[in-house]
Amino acid sequence: LIHFRSNQGCKPHIPTLEQFAIDICKHFMTTFCQVAYVKTYVQEVPWQRLHENGVPHIHSFICVPDGIRFCEAEQCRNGPLVVFAGIKDLKLMKTTQSGFEGFYKNEHTTLPERHDRILCGELFCKWSYGECRDFDFDCIWNKVRECILEAFSGPPDCGEYSPSYQKTVNSIQMCVLSKVCLMLVMKLNIQLGSKHD
Repeated sequence: LIHFRSNQGCKPHIPTLEQFAIDICKHFMTTFCQVAYVKTYVQEVPWQRLHENGVPHIHSFICVPDGIRFCEAEQCRNGPLVVFAGIKDLKLMKTTQSGFEGFYKNEHTTLPERHDRILCGELFCKWSYGECRDFDFDCIWNKVRECILEAFSGPPDCGEYSPSYQKTVNSIQMCVLSKVCLMLVMKLNIQLGSKHD
């Protein structure tokens, strides 16, 4: 059914993940009167065609670890349509300008402060949209991703010091909330898990 829905109509392709998830919700709600609740999950794994000596390979691709775009749409029979979007499995690393300092200490504290360490993590970011209208989902998703990279790294010529993971996550949240209209992004959840493999 989902493959059929993705190929249906005049459009040559799915416009956005979010719109596809919305279309699936609407399809089940309007087609099946016995359905009380629908939740869809769609993700896009980034693949690139392999090249050899500048020539694109006829059938081989490589998965590019650039983060996975995902979205969810859900609706109860008599409720509003709610749309979430996000990025997951985005691996980020700072080789310097990261520390862990200024944290609460007491007689049980054994961890010393560090002023220069590697910060390596896997980021998960999920947000919900306001009342679903005709949003430019691609533009919003790209802007959020741009904010994540900007706040994590700082300016390319000098970077930006981060005294802790928590401060980095807070900087990312503040950047997203200041650069993406609050009428568009209603809730924002960001997690940055430590990754040292």
